[in-house]
Amino acid sequence: MNNVSYDNEELLSEARQDMTEFGSDLKVIAIYSIFPEDPDKYYITDYIWGEPVHDSDMDIYNEEFEIHKKELETIKFTKHEEMTIRQLYNRLLKQKN
Repeated sequence: MNNVSYDNEELLSEARQDMTEFGSDLKVIAIYSIFPEDPDKYYITDYIWGEPVHDSDMDIYNEEFEIHKKELETIKFTKHEEMTIRQLYNRLLKQKN
């Protein structure tokens, strides 16, 4: 079994920034990919935000929700999982090793 790790500093940095800005409980959907070097293992290679939080500005919420629905369509046929941004960040750190 080869020991392939997936290192994505850009994604880690983005997750760290979102966690700092929006809190560690921010809901996200992790998107997994498989690489030919290690076809038995899934790696988190991207994420989208979970369902938009409803606030007082309905116009923004409706717009955000439409974007969210389109994003969900694009990941329909991929392996994905809901989690908090903190969980995502910790998993990204683990998959570097």
